[in-house]
Amino acid sequence: MLLRILTIIVLLTITSSAFGIYANQRVQFVTEDLPPLQIDGGKQPPTGALIELVKLIIADSGIDAKISIYPWARSYEQATKKPNTFIFSMLRSDEREEKFIWIGKLFTIKSYFAALKANSNIQVSSIEQAKQYVVGAIRHDLAENYLLNKGFTHKKNLYVSNKYPALWSQLYTGKTDLVFTNSIIWRHEILGASFDPAKVALVYEINDFASDLYLAAHLATDKTVINKVKASFDAIKADGRYHQIMTKWQLNSPQS
Repeated sequence: MLLRILTIIVLLTITSSAFGIYANQRVQFVTEDLPPLQIDGGKQPPTGALIELVKLIIADSGIDAKISIYPWARSYEQATKKPNTFIFSMLRSDEREEKFIWIGKLFTIKSYFAALKANSNIQVSSIEQAKQYVVGAIRHDLAENYLLNKGFTHKKNLYVSNKYPALWSQLYTGKTDLVFTNSIIWRHEILGASFDPAKVALVYEINDFASDLYLAAHLATDKTVINKVKASFDAIKADGRYHQIMTKWQLNSPQS
């Protein structure tokens, strides 16, 4: 009997300790380098419109949290595997709907295929027509899944990269014909890869692709933290501070 009581006490102690570790786990906000929304500062703190917004959310909500910038595939993996992890800015889709807690919409973008202006022979008026060309996309990005679902094939007419400099390098060196991108970030990405954006044109708008960028969280994230972040985000949008940040970064219009 005594042994049984001692066993129960030990089990309760272990369970309580584990819960305490989980409950006190530091909150993480993960993202990717995506100027001007999120900009990796290298040895300096990250910056960008949505970095400023998330920093404001963290400060307003009073949570202990850190922002980390990784390649998108790593950020996405962490957000699906580690509780108390938030991820931004992520396109919302049916495929992802049940995998995350969706906090709120950050921004709206339009998606395009981009090509080198010198390749005047490239003509795209539909997704089907684009299949005759080689398209570049980011690994584990929603664009990759979109293209696969449309019938593109890896290493045939779809090549994926872990980072944006490699994505654009493939276009400029002729390894790909098109890049899946959007209306906001493509110039910044190209400049960041040390290429000339004047040599690129957006040649086809992809109308049926998800266009709303969200802040989301791991499904097992502490509910108290979720509620604080949601309340802070809603307040920042309601009182005009969100608009001030977007104006500062010249991002008031999702069509810009």
